[in-house]
Amino acid sequence: MTHKNIAIIGAGVAGLTALEPLVSAGHTVTVFDKSRGSGGRLATKKLNDSSWDMGAQFMRAHTAEFTAQLKEWQALGWVEHWDVTPWAINGTQRTASPDDIDRYVGMPRMTGLSRKLLEHADEFVTQARIAETQFDSDTQQWLLTTEEGASFGPFDEVIINTPPEQALPLVPEGSPVRAQIKGVHMLPCWTLLLGFDHPLDCIFDAAFVKSGPISWIARNNSKPGRDARETWVIQANHKWSERMVDAPRDQVQQDLLEAFHTVCGDHSKAADVWLHRWLYSLPADAPLLGALRDEKHNLTVCGDWCHKPSVEGAWLSGRCAAQHLTAKTPASDLQ
Repeated sequence: MTHKNIAIIGAGVAGLTALEPLVSAGHTVTVFDKSRGSGGRLATKKLNDSSWDMGAQFMRAHTAEFTAQLKEWQALGWVEHWDVTPWAINGTQRTASPDDIDRYVGMPRMTGLSRKLLEHADEFVTQARIAETQFDSDTQQWLLTTEEGASFGPFDEVIINTPPEQALPLVPEGSPVRAQIKGVHMLPCWTLLLGFDHPLDCIFDAAFVKSGPISWIARNNSKPGRDARETWVIQANHKWSERMVDAPRDQVQQDLLEAFHTVCGDHSKAADVWLHRWLYSLPADAPLLGALRDEKHNLTVCGDWCHKPSVEGAWLSGRCAAQHLTAKTPASDLQ
C-alpha cells in the first residue's frame, strides 16, 4: 500500500478511531483540533475544586463489535464499568428503573479514553481551527490553513471529524458529500454543571427526566475514578434547548437550576456553577451513513452525526472512515 500523509481535522472519537488503523497501515497522520485537548463529545470541565464529564455521560454498546471494543478498553484500564441504577422521573413520579445495560466511562475522566487513542498520532496540533482548505486537482493534495494564517501540508488525504455546520465550509464546491452534509440538522443542548461543598440529600445518582426542561441528571462523583467532591451534570432536553438556544444565559441557568432542585429535592446552594451550550449536540434524524467519501477529492467526512448520535456511533463512523482509506471493504453493514 502506498504511504500517505493524512490530516484528521477534529480530535473527537470518530477521528481518533480512524487514527490507529491508518497508522498501523503505514500512513503518517496529523491530528488537528481547535481546542487545547482531545475528546470532542468526551469533553470534561474543571472549575475550582469541581470537575465534571461535560459531554457524553457514558458509553454503551448496541453491536457485538463495540461490546468487544469496550471490553478491550476495560482490560487496558482506559474505561471502567459504571454500576448505576438510573431512575425515571416524570413530574412528581420518581421510580428506580433498573436495566441490564452495561454503561462504561473513560478513566479517570471521559477524556482519558481520547488521550489514549491519540497516542497513535504522529503529530497533534492543538488550538488550531482549520478555517480554509485547498485541494490541488493536479497534485491531488491538500493544504490547510488555520484562522491565524498558519499553513499545513501537503496532505494526500483529509478526514473531517467536526459537526456538519463546521465541516461544510471545508468541503470543496462540487463535492458530492456537500448535499449529504446540508441535509443534517443538528440540535443544541444546554448543560449545567454544579459543584457542592457537601453531598446532596438525593436518593438517586442518575435519572432520565421526562418532564420539564431537563432530560438527564447525574451525580458525576458516583462514577468510578472521579474526584470525591459532590458534582452534578444537568443536561436539558433538545426541544427546550432549541427553543432557548439564543436566550440570555442567566435565564437558561436559572430555569435549569430551579428544575434541578425540583427533581433532586435538595435546595442546597452550589459552590461552583458552569453553563455550557452545545450548539451542535446531535442530529435530529440519524442518517446511518457510516462515513461520507469523496474519491475525487481524497476526502472523508465522519462523526457520530454521520451514523448514530452516541460514542458507539462515532466509533462505527471512524472505523468506516479508516476502511475507506485502507482499501478494506467499506463498513456498509454498520447500520
